[in-house]
Amino acid sequence: MSSLENHFSKFRKNIVGINAVIETPYGNKPLIYADWIASGRLYGPIEKHISDVIGPMVGNTHSESSTTG
Repeated sequence: MSSLENHFSKFRKNIVGINAVIETPYGNKPLIYADWIASGRLYGPIEKHISDVIGPMVGNTHSESSTTG
């Protein structure tokens, strides 16, 4: 592993679905994600923060009857 790959490996391991495999007519193959410019992949630590910290406070935007409404 090159020093550059080594440096980024800690980030790569937190990409959601980085080791995903898909079933094809040629057997199971690694999923290759090639659209990094438009949206990228989910990143575990950010998704965890959204889920743990922001998620509990998300509510129905049409309601005024609760803290999260």
